[in-house]
Amino acid sequence: MLGQRVLTAVIGIPILLAALYFGGAVWRVLVAVIIMIGLGEFASMSGPGLYFDYLMVSGLSLLAITYSGVDGTKLLLWLALQLIYYLLRASFSGMHGFASSFNIMGVLYVALLYSFLILVREQLGMGWTLFGFVITWATDTGAYFGGTKYGQRKLCPQISPNKSVEGALFGILGGAVAGVIFALAVNQSPIRLALFAVVLSLCAQLGDLVESALKRERAVKDSGSILPGHGGILDRFDSLAFVFPVLFALLKLFG
Repeated sequence: MLGQRVLTAVIGIPILLAALYFGGAVWRVLVAVIIMIGLGEFASMSGPGLYFDYLMVSGLSLLAITYSGVDGTKLLLWLALQLIYYLLRASFSGMHGFASSFNIMGVLYVALLYSFLILVREQLGMGWTLFGFVITWATDTGAYFGGTKYGQRKLCPQISPNKSVEGALFGILGGAVAGVIFALAVNQSPIRLALFAVVLSLCAQLGDLVESALKRERAVKDSGSILPGHGGILDRFDSLAFVFPVLFALLKLFG
């Protein structure tokens, strides 16, 4: 399993970094592919009551708004129209159609949160986007190896039995160290970026737990199988779903 994870990372990370470097249409296409696959994985986990057409139309229309430039009027119109779409879809889909409101969650969880990959890259630059990835990867690495070697106390056994308190602490430590190294490399304040990194590390681990809770509720092991050793897109990018919105907020408020 570890060998597959490493091989997938060796192949996938250069592709991700190359798209990040070029930015523009290349980065937009990659993020669009990630979101489309993520919506498909969410659909496959959701079972009866899922409206695949709603997920795709509402999710990709939100992505189109992100590409065209976000403003309050566009978002308000999108919110109203996609809600009307869902209400009509549920009304004419037989009894208990409104119980399938998790369709709305799918759009917000996948399309909305992942769209911040675009917003950070285009509004705040490649450097800060790379910072988000580095902190997330350092957190995952620290938590994995720290938990494997020292893990004793369960963190959230009802959600993810394999995660430990010790692993979470090593994840935060890994994120903080990566933040300091990144700051020194780009001539930023180490204290400031270390603090940012701690917040983002916590967000990364919370994002991981949320996706684990979603899978547990749906009684599935992985969201997909497109990434050997990791599972699906949602399994690999679950941490980023929380990291990038919070990174965007931190930089807008304190940047």
